[in-house]
Amino acid sequence: MANLSKKIIYLITQSEWGGAQEYLFNLATNIDKNQYDCLVLSGEGNGELFKELNQANVRYQKLKYTKRAVNPLFDFLALWELIKIFKKERPDIIHLNSSKIGFLGSLAGQIYKLITNNQLLITYTAHGWVFNEPLNWLVKKLYFWIEKISAKWKDAIICVSEADRQIALKHNFKSKIVTIHNAVNYSQLNFLEKELARQELIKKTPPERSYKLQATSYKLIGTIANLYPTKGINYLIGAAALLLKERSDLIFAVIGDGAERQNLESLIANRGLTNNFFLLGSIPNAHRLLKGFDLFVLPSVKEGLPYAVLKAQAAGIPIVATKVGGVPEIIDEQCLVEPKNPQTLAKKIKEVINQPTLSFNHPTDFKEFLNKTFNLYH
Repeated sequence: MANLSKKIIYLITQSEWGGAQEYLFNLATNIDKNQYDCLVLSGEGNGELFKELNQANVRYQKLKYTKRAVNPLFDFLALWELIKIFKKERPDIIHLNSSKIGFLGSLAGQIYKLITNNQLLITYTAHGWVFNEPLNWLVKKLYFWIEKISAKWKDAIICVSEADRQIALKHNFKSKIVTIHNAVNYSQLNFLEKELARQELIKKTPPERSYKLQATSYKLIGTIANLYPTKGINYLIGAAALLLKERSDLIFAVIGDGAERQNLESLIANRGLTNNFFLLGSIPNAHRLLKGFDLFVLPSVKEGLPYAVLKAQAAGIPIVATKVGGVPEIIDEQCLVEPKNPQTLAKKIKEVINQPTLSFNHPTDFKEFLNKTFNLYH
């Protein structure tokens, strides 16, 4: 009997776990195996994504030449590698995630169609536009034109927030552009209760300083973020320095790792915050510890629609967040601040810590998120 299922290839630039990787994992593991034969391609690193896909029995392959940084030689080799894989796998659909693979993958898809005369649906999810990141103007311009030029090579662009869709429309990106908000499956989050979560966080804290977390008089302000410039952890450090001048009962904790760790550790030390500001590193299923925080803070300078905020909402803890990307679409205005401003961030943290009320809009249901995405393939 002939195999009537469609083949879909999901692609992403990096395997290090983050919001885009979680998004891809959700799609790859929830797809109807009777309708779709699925393959995941990822470049750079041996990150958590590969481990999770392996445990979920999802077929995956590491891309040898795909890197996050722009490199003409590697980018040409990556393009050639993708074309070879497409010729071998003969996909019906490719679903691209992140700017770099969005450009290379859509170009490879067009070349594949040209040389094989095969049909191919090219879909791209923009997890926040990279040209909104804190980059120098020349790099921003480069990424802007990469996105604008490659938009015409894509059959559909999914924006995870309406804010990002409006940016694409404003710049006249030539593609079908839809908004499908990120969502989480609340029934599978399995949060630890506050006391147990706090004990797990204590284990990740340097022993000589963990006593503060054990004291109920201390308020724990935390976030979950990869340590990249876009996540704005330096602004949270600045806000912490201001707040700790007024009160000493605050502890700050960041779950996550990344290239900025050494710079952030130096900043913490230089601001004299070593005993009150902890970088805890990566923790698997970090969201389970959210109830251990008295307040969740998102200090980002650029976002799409962050899973960390959706999960903090589900955990029922107070939230302070910056007004970036799709965050205003799910968080009440009274909990938001402008990005890149430690003073206003500190003021809002102080306000919410003193009056810990939670106010937010209900995000898209997980089933609705899946249905909208899979319907787009049809």
